[in-house]
Amino acid sequence: MTGIMTEEMDMEDERERELDKEFDGAGAKAKPKGYLKYPPAQVVEPEWDKDSFDDLDEFVPNPESRGYFQNDEDYQEFCDGRKQALKDRGFLPDEVNNIYPIVHLEEPWTTQSKREYLADLACLCVKKLNEEKGSTVEFVSVVRGNISGGARWKLYITFMAREHPDGNLVEYQAKAMDFNGGYHRPPFPILCRPSPS
Repeated sequence: MTGIMTEEMDMEDERERELDKEFDGAGAKAKPKGYLKYPPAQVVEPEWDKDSFDDLDEFVPNPESRGYFQNDEDYQEFCDGRKQALKDRGFLPDEVNNIYPIVHLEEPWTTQSKREYLADLACLCVKKLNEEKGSTVEFVSVVRGNISGGARWKLYITFMAREHPDGNLVEYQAKAMDFNGGYHRPPFPILCRPSPS
């Protein structure tokens, strides 16, 4: 009789172990190790000193979109805004393209202020510019910043710089990519240049 009970207990223990494998502690089905419904997207570093806006042609209005506007003035205002957005290349807010201003620069951004965060990214871009072109540009201060993206951010930073020690202040633009959340990657520079006149 004890042999049969021991056998039954062993079978119960085996079933319990199988259930433990199938269900997690909360009673939900557990995913097999290495399970991902979709593999994570590969992040390709953009080419240095290549602006993604360079590939965009001049804005050409689509006559079919005129029907979305109540009058010609509103439609013309929209078209003018699109043309200007292409000229601004992300360095001014463009909500149509999901490029938003970073406001309240003195407020916290993780462990530092937003201004300090943007300054660090601008300095990263200045360092890359100086290495690549043998220049002596020196970061001075952040003017403004814009951000676009979800899991990876493109940051558009307008800042003041000096091109030579004790030189005049010149407005510069820097673009960098950074990652949020679970991406454990350092930010990297995309471009750094004087602001267009």
